[in-house]
This record gives sequence, C-alpha cells and structure tokens, in this order.
Amino acid sequence: MAKKFLGQKTKRFYFNNGVEDVSYVAIYGDQFELDTAQDGTAADRRDATYRGRPGEIAANTQFVLKRSLELYFLDIGQGDASFIVTPNNTKILVDGGLKDRALGFLIWKYRLDQAANSVIIDHLFLSHADKDHVVGLVPLLNHPQITVKNIYHNGIGLYESGHNEVLGTRVNGKLITIHSSLSDLDGADLKSGFKNWIDAVKTSQASYKRLDSSDGVMDIGDPSIQLEVLGPILETDGSFKWLHNKSHTINGHSLIFRIDYDHVRAFFSGDINIEGSEHFLQIPGNNLKVNAHIFKAPHHGSHEFSQELLNHINPMITVISSGETPDHGHPRAVFLGGIGKAGRGKKPLIFSTELSALFIDSGDPEAVDHSGVAITTMGDLDFSQAASNKEARQRFKKILPGIINVRTDGEQIFAFRRVKMGYQWESYEMKFSDT
Repeated sequence: MAKKFLGQKTKRFYFNNGVEDVSYVAIYGDQFELDTAQDGTAADRRDATYRGRPGEIAANTQFVLKRSLELYFLDIGQGDASFIVTPNNTKILVDGGLKDRALGFLIWKYRLDQAANSVIIDHLFLSHADKDHVVGLVPLLNHPQITVKNIYHNGIGLYESGHNEVLGTRVNGKLITIHSSLSDLDGADLKSGFKNWIDAVKTSQASYKRLDSSDGVMDIGDPSIQLEVLGPILETDGSFKWLHNKSHTINGHSLIFRIDYDHVRAFFSGDINIEGSEHFLQIPGNNLKVNAHIFKAPHHGSHEFSQELLNHINPMITVISSGETPDHGHPRAVFLGGIGKAGRGKKPLIFSTELSALFIDSGDPEAVDHSGVAITTMGDLDFSQAASNKEARQRFKKILPGIINVRTDGEQIFAFRRVKMGYQWESYEMKFSDT
C-alpha cells in the first residue's frame, strides 16, 4: 500500500458503513492509502483507504506524493484556535479558545478514541493569555495521549497582586514586567486562569519560551516552510509600550507570525488592534512583511482594527474566528467592509467560523450557557478512559461544519467549508498569482 494525497479539489469516496453503501467527498490534500498494483487499472474504480475506512475511489483520481500545507481554522466558539500541518508533518497549534473544542478536534482528527493512538504537537503558539485564547489549552496539555514539545508566548502574564496593573508593573507609559521562562513566575501571585495555564505547562514538561520580533525566522523542523515572528515588538529597554489600557496592551502586543510555503504566505495576527498595528507599522519594512494570501483575522472581526494594516496584508482568503455566546457583536459590519475593501483579486474570500456553524446543533444538552444556548464541552469526561475519548470524538463530529480548511502546494490554494447536507463542501480553487 502506498500513501498518497488527493491532487484535485474534491473527489467522492465510496464505502460501506456496516449498514449501507455511502460516500464522502474528500478534499485536496486528504491522505489515502492505495494499492499500487491497481495503478493504471481499466476499471472505473480502484481500492482506497481513507481515514481508516476501506472503500473505493474513481480510477482516474489525481494523486500527489507530497503532503500540502494544511491550515485548519477551528470553530471553537468565542476565541481563537488554528491548527497547521506542514508538508513534512510538523504540527503547529495556535491558541486554544475558551472551551475545549481544540482538544475535541485533536481527538477527532487523530482518532484518540483508540488507546494505541497518540499525537505530538511540535509547536504551540499562544498569541496572548486572554482567556478566550488560553483556557482551552489546559485540558489539551493534560490529555494523556497528547504531547506538546515547544510552547511560545508573548511574555505578558496576568497577576492578582504585587503590581500596579493586572499585566504587571507599568512605569512611565511602559510595561516592564515581562517573563521569559517558568522560573520568572516563581512566587508570583497569578490570576487563577493564568495560573491554571502555567500549572498545566509545568506538568506537560514542554519547553516554554518568550518570542518577539527580534527572533525573526525560526527553524520549525520543516525546511520547506519559513516561519517568521513579526511581533510583539519590544522597546529598546526591553519593555512593552503601554497601549491605553490592559486589554489594548495585551491584544496589541500579541505574538504574531507569517508562514511562507514557496509562493504562498499566511499571516496569523492574534488580536492585534489599532494601537498595536500603528506601533508595528512604524518599523520600516513591516508593511511588506504582513503581505499574505491567507489571513487569520485579528480579534474575531472586532471594530478595533487598522484599515492600513488590512490594506498591506491584501489577503485572498480571510478567516474570522468568533462565537455567538457571549455576544460581542463579532464579526462587526465595519470589519467585514474593511477586509472586503482590502481583499486581493476579483473575488476575495471571507469566512466566518461562527456563520459556518450557526445552524449546527451541538447535540450536548448538558452543556448550556447563561442564555440557554447549547455549547460543546468535554469537562465531564475522564480522558484516561477510552470511552471518554470516544464520547468526545462523537461530540466534536457534530460541529465539524464550523471548521474552515485551507490547503496549498505553495502555488495553488484551496479553501473549503463543510456543508452538512450530504457531506458536501463549499470549495474554492485559486493560484497565488490570481488578481
């Protein structure tokens, strides 16, 4: 059997689910196992295994030998979480959301309902420690079948006492409390949510390192990928510029980066806001560094954005991660107009995880927020038990339509949103050079 990847936008895969003959639509970059003895067969279909299921696919299906760059923008409700798989299978997680849906995604994707399976996250980027980015990472770090090797952060913690600001000590318009390692936090009185995160990091035994723009291009273990850290930007004395208030400062100094794969670029912007964007763009050349085909929008489509920054990004594909509860009004109409104005090409794409999942019932009646809206949670599950992982996988499958999939071979770019009826996809194909 040979491992190959789908080399065309979509293709139908046929199999028997134990009850009847059914089919799924596979998308560009999906992995198959094929019997090479059937290469060039004259039959209409050939044997294939897809996501562990034996079945058939059209004999004329196009396959490639190399994995694409896979970008998954997860529907995690209010917050952010993205997952990246590089061509050599390096795995990168960016943020984790407010709930535990990032964990649910990993359980689903890597079949952690099977006790023999496990997954290694090579790099975890925490853009900043606001709860809608960090809380969902705690159960993920504690899961016995998930190993995280490297964790990167922006150096801003949250403190209960001991400083004149929640973020630390502010002196003369600068935040001077910046931590790099876990030992820097020894003895600190941390906010409970941030403390839970730090305790989970310690238990995980992952490396924990602060990054800023001076780190530049990182070696992530895949020579075909260039990852450049673009922010936050430190002052010459090693402090952070205070940006009006606590929320503007922690958001504006998000850990942000760009990924390049041949001709295609993707920009992950954390929650960078107007002040943070202005601070970033004052550095000569930074306007060119943010130019990207694929853009993870900042702060869930908030009104606090810089049109100048959006214009410099000039994206083909924008993904907004937001949730309906609590209702912050995201994505804002003014942001949708702004990103539409800044878009590249004749038909730039704007996706919203919230809108993609709006009509999907999570089917979890025990998980209800203050307004009575059902959410998906797995806090009642013991992940040391195989049955709990199976239950978590089934719960997560019900919210798959909220995931935005983007894949590229470094020249062609494909974007997909699952449509619940008939396991179909809303799908798009373009090239980096399209205008």
